[in-house]
Amino acid sequence: MRKAFYLSATALLGVLGYLALGQYTLPEGPGKDLVLAKCQSCHEIGLVARERLSRDRWDGVIEEMELRGLKLTQEERAAILDYLATYLGLTPPPEAPPAPTAQAPKTGAQVYATCSGCHGPQGEGNPPNFPPLKGHVETLLKAKGGREYLALAVLFGVGGKITVFGQTYEGLMPGFGWLSDEEIALVLNHLASWGAPQDFKPYTPEEVRALRAKELTPEKVLEARQALKLP
Repeated sequence: MRKAFYLSATALLGVLGYLALGQYTLPEGPGKDLVLAKCQSCHEIGLVARERLSRDRWDGVIEEMELRGLKLTQEERAAILDYLATYLGLTPPPEAPPAPTAQAPKTGAQVYATCSGCHGPQGEGNPPNFPPLKGHVETLLKAKGGREYLALAVLFGVGGKITVFGQTYEGLMPGFGWLSDEEIALVLNHLASWGAPQDFKPYTPEEVRALRAKELTPEKVLEARQALKLP
């Protein structure tokens, strides 16, 4: 019974991935940012926002994602389940709380929380599902054209087979173009803090904005990676 549910949930998510994903947003409420950070790292948010499931079924979906490599602490799992059951459950969600009057500026580490569900809190990766970033980003930034490729990969995703430190990875990394130019620059500079050439200049929002205009597919980004001729 449980195995059948997992298969049904996986099939459901796969079908929903083709249905107007960008038309849905998450309701405001405690835990929204955590859901965005953990769930949207591997799925378009429409896969989550358009669903209405019981608490037990949401619990099963989270368990399935954990089996597929999503890393969560017990506290993060509980907070995500509470949010999904409350705001995307079978009963109408409560009224949204008033918006905060002011928010502190984000840091690159905070934006990277969007990536950590797959690539690990310290960029260590989760082979053979998700490649490491620490060490590999340094290799990219030292390669001719690697600086631009790294930004394109974050903006538009990468689709296809890649090799990192001798390990082959094949799948689709989603793009994070829903992040602002400032947030993309912050997370790129956070990645660069793990290792970059001595003459490295921090990414700027203006640089990200110019690259965003390319509007590439994940497959085109893969071609840009292949042109780097990485070791």
